[in-house]
Amino acid sequence: MNGRTSPDSYVLTPEQIDTFHKDGCVTLPNVLTEEEVSEIEKVYDRFVNREIHVPGKDFCDMSKPFGIPFEEWSIVNCMLPTTYHPEFKNNIFERLTANIVKQIHSDLEMAKDYDQLLNKRPGKKDAIFAWHQDMGYWPGPKALGVDETSTCTFSLAIDDSTEENGCLRYIPGSGLSRTLRQHAPLSGSRDEGHALTIDVDETKGDVITLAPCMRGSVTVHDEFVVHGSGGNMSPDRQRRTYVLAYRPKAVVEAERKLGFTHSHNDEVNWDTFDDGENRKKK
Repeated sequence: MNGRTSPDSYVLTPEQIDTFHKDGCVTLPNVLTEEEVSEIEKVYDRFVNREIHVPGKDFCDMSKPFGIPFEEWSIVNCMLPTTYHPEFKNNIFERLTANIVKQIHSDLEMAKDYDQLLNKRPGKKDAIFAWHQDMGYWPGPKALGVDETSTCTFSLAIDDSTEENGCLRYIPGSGLSRTLRQHAPLSGSRDEGHALTIDVDETKGDVITLAPCMRGSVTVHDEFVVHGSGGNMSPDRQRRTYVLAYRPKAVVEAERKLGFTHSHNDEVNWDTFDDGENRKKK
C-alpha cells in the first residue's frame, strides 16, 4: 500500500524513490488533504500579507534586487517562517515530510535544515526563478568539512502549479555527476540581490522537463539537479509554494558552526563561504 496511509505517514513506491535518485526530482500526488492545505494556507497568507513580521532581507523579492517597493514585487519570498512564527512548527507538512525523507535516504540521519514560503503574484511575467542548483547557494563540502550533502527539498503546492503560472522546471539527471555548474549573481553581487543563475543549453544535451503539481501535492528535488521556473502568465492565479528542506544532521550542524542558517540576514561570505570553490563568474 502506498500514498497516504495514516495521519503522519505517506508511503512511497520503489519507482518514486528510484525516480528521485535518477532524475533528481519526483512529484508525489495528494500528500495533504484539502482540509490540511486550508489550515496551512491561513498561516501562509498572514506571512505574505505582512501580518506576521519577518525582518530584513528574509522578506524580499527573489526575482529583483533588494530595496524594490513591496507593491512592485513579483516573487514574494519569506525565509524561515517557523523561526519567526514558532507556533507553525510541527505542522502536518513537517510531520509528513519527516516520514518521507526517511524513505528516500534510509541510510542517513536527515534533519530539517530550513523552510521558506514563495508566492508568484498573478500576471507577473518576470516572476522567474533563474536556472540554478541549490548547492550554488550553500556552503560546499570544503567549507563544511562534510562530504555527504544529500538533500531533499519538498515543495508543497498551495495552488495548482502549472506551466501558465510558473511551475517547477528541471533537467532530469543533471545532478548525477554531483558537480556544480558556474553560477553568477543576477544582481551584480549577493549583497544587491540574493538570486543566482547558470547557463542552460538544449543544444548541448540539456532536456527541460516541466513538473506541474496540483494543490496538496508535493515535488521533491535534490541539491544538484538544475532547476528553475518560468514567470506567472496567469492574470488571476497566484502560485503559492511552501518549501521545506532536509539534509544530513552533520551538514546542518556544520552550517550552523559557519554561521549559515539560510537566513538572508546571515553575516557570511555569500559568494565563496571561504571554501575555495569558485562559484562566481568573474
